[in-house]
Amino acid sequence: MFKTLHIKLAGSKLTPCETLRTSKTKAIYAAPSVFNRICVRQGSWYTESERKGKYLLLSPVKLPDEFARFLDARISESDFAPNKLPTKDELMEIVESIEYKEQRPKQWEKKTIIDAVLFKVLFTVNRYWGWGENLKIYWLNHRANHANFVSNKVTTEIDGEKVPYTICENAGVCSSCVEFSNIANKNQRKLVRACPGSITFGGAKKDIFLDVKPVRQ
Repeated sequence: MFKTLHIKLAGSKLTPCETLRTSKTKAIYAAPSVFNRICVRQGSWYTESERKGKYLLLSPVKLPDEFARFLDARISESDFAPNKLPTKDELMEIVESIEYKEQRPKQWEKKTIIDAVLFKVLFTVNRYWGWGENLKIYWLNHRANHANFVSNKVTTEIDGEKVPYTICENAGVCSSCVEFSNIANKNQRKLVRACPGSITFGGAKKDIFLDVKPVRQ
């Protein structure tokens, strides 16, 4: 099929965010096992959702009509730029939302020393974090970001619709694949800023919001 569309098909090897490297001539998929190959705790958003066991495919072109029922969302770059970001008190309020407490996976907040070390090494080497920064500093951002996408506390208006967006800079984002894969709050349009992992493994652009628009069938 992909040959007739004049594009190649490739698979993600380490993380689902590698699918963001889809180009004009290549579609990329992520198998179920990829979602928790490296990001085990973060992958619980996938493994504890109705998406579990399903493949993620990003394609640069429309697939044949027989695959239309699998089309879940359209992703495009947005020129959105927030006028301001939430304060620490506002972030804490978002984390306390009922929606987040009810929908967060059990494993998501069970961080370990291994998490702290991996984040510190990867994000410092790649210069997303300074030498004095660590997971403890960004932990509230990590939780509040996903919380905002399921609670719609901080939004902007697009075409009359309130659209939640990433509530911090790239350095404070974790597992943006949860949103660009349309796992959390799947019927809600989202403006998603990439996490450092998506920039590193997926080639996502820094400071650019992706407009994830669900196909409501």
